[in-house]
Amino acid sequence: MPFVYCESNQMKQVFINILKNAIEAMPYGGEIKVELKKKDNNHIHIQIIDEGVGVSKERIKHLGEPFYSIKEDGIGLGLMICFNIIQQHKGTLSIESEVNKGTSVEICLPLE
Repeated sequence: MPFVYCESNQMKQVFINILKNAIEAMPYGGEIKVELKKKDNNHIHIQIIDEGVGVSKERIKHLGEPFYSIKEDGIGLGLMICFNIIQQHKGTLSIESEVNKGTSVEICLPLE
């Protein structure tokens, strides 16, 4: 795999937040799949897929907004920080989900 130019501590925070969300979305266990693909000569895609409870279409459009959380004890800043970090790295973060089927988070980053 090619290198991505990034601030490693910031990217570590992104992956910790997303993986923590995936784990918490699976209270009875399940699998988390992480896929890394070079989609073209200029970008790499990282996809994190869980088998959790999922998020409804009405709520998914609000994910990443400050202080919006679907967790009982969430403060709504984790995903907002992830979106900001990825944007600072000139990348994109997208979320797809289906209730009772799981969630997929895709991060697209430019190559070095």
